Amino acid sequence: MQWSIRILVLSLFLVEHAWGAQPVPARPGEADQAYRLGVRLQQEGRLAEAIEAFRSTLRLNPMRTVAYVRLKEVYGRGRTSDQVVAELKQQTDQDDTDFVSWNLLGILYAKQRRWADAMAALQRAVQIQPADVDAWTSLGWLSSELGQIEKGREAFRRALVLDPAYGRAHAGLAGLYAETGGSYDKAIEEYRLALSVEPDNPAYLYDMGWVYYRKGMTDEALKILTEASILSPDDATGRAKIGWARLRRKEYRAAMEEFERALRIQPTYAFARFGLARALQAEGNDEAAALEYKRAWREADNDIYLLYLIKLSLQRNLWVVFLVVASAMGLTLLWLMRRRGPPEASRPEPGK
Repeated sequence: MQWSIRILVLSLFLVEHAWGAQPVPARPGEADQAYRLGVRLQQEGRLAEAIEAFRSTLRLNPMRTVAYVRLKEVYGRGRTSDQVVAELKQQTDQDDTDFVSWNLLGILYAKQRRWADAMAALQRAVQIQPADVDAWTSLGWLSSELGQIEKGREAFRRALVLDPAYGRAHAGLAGLYAETGGSYDKAIEEYRLALSVEPDNPAYLYDMGWVYYRKGMTDEALKILTEASILSPDDATGRAKIGWARLRRKEYRAAMEEFERALRIQPTYAFARFGLARALQAEGNDEAAALEYKRAWREADNDIYLLYLIKLSLQRNLWVVFLVVASAMGLTLLWLMRRRGPPEASRPEPGK
């Protein structure tokens, strides 16, 4: 009997260490109460107290991810990202087990493109608190951004084990399916799961619509992208995606309007400017298209746009190219003939 109890205890110990903390919320009633207090304090402008209330929420229940959203809002009120980073870094220096600060630091470092710092911070967050769904999801997004596909996939799956209905983790996994191997059907399935939780999330809709576009289902793509644009009309990436769908349908004028709208929102957006150039070229306005290709090349410093510009120039001046090539061939032939000299039969014999 004693051996059975010992084996059971040992098994539980191994399971705990193999899988980390399990998704069992600690004192959910207290976590809810702390969250509601944080919301009230935030509304009253008592930001320092609100921050502490939301932190308490996450300490009580690491799966209460909405508290992270509130924390990001409160921390960003009237402060630069550098100031927030400095404050969070001071807190982790004082308490190295503060997983909330480590998670937020990881997100801010990633926004600043401090990839190594971001990775270290997020890994520290999940090490301290393996039930932190938001940190696992952020780690998945960062790993995906850095091309660490398997690591990203594992992080998203860990998040979904903790919370199978976490939309942001489903969306991250969908992006991996779409970008690695073109598993479009699996990507669409994951986006649908994300939207089942957050049906009015325009980012998920825009991304799912783009997967349909890449799959070749343009009409379905345009329907979803248009639905997303109603929810978020000033999303430059979304407007550009609608433009590309219109372009594929040969609706050139409508496509140009979408690309121009995206460029008004984000003037140096090469993806939209390239689309505008393609639409102008398709409509036959080669001169304007060449100008947009040149702008895209200069703004993005990407030679792919220069190649399109050269190709367009060659197409526009094909007769010039033909004349130059013919002239070069003629001059080369003349030079070769002179170099060889007159035929042997026409040369005078020695002594004559």
